[in-house]
Amino acid sequence: MSLTGGRFSAIFRAPQKVIAMVSASQQFERIRKRKKTTNGKRNKRERRAMGTPAFAIHLEGYDAKAADAKPAKK
Repeated sequence: MSLTGGRFSAIFRAPQKVIAMVSASQQFERIRKRKKTTNGKRNKRERRAMGTPAFAIHLEGYDAKAADAKPAKK
């Protein structure tokens, strides 16, 4: 018998994969989650790039001679 003809064939085919579609709601939930994650990363990156805002070291009404004041550096 030949390999391609006859009752027995030596060529075997792999089983076909069945591709199942996900539901529309599941698909959109995943898309929304991905967009939220991306936007969160972008916002975090932009805030990091802005740096720390300038602020006053000694606020109004600060008394360097008060009992709870930090000692001055020498």
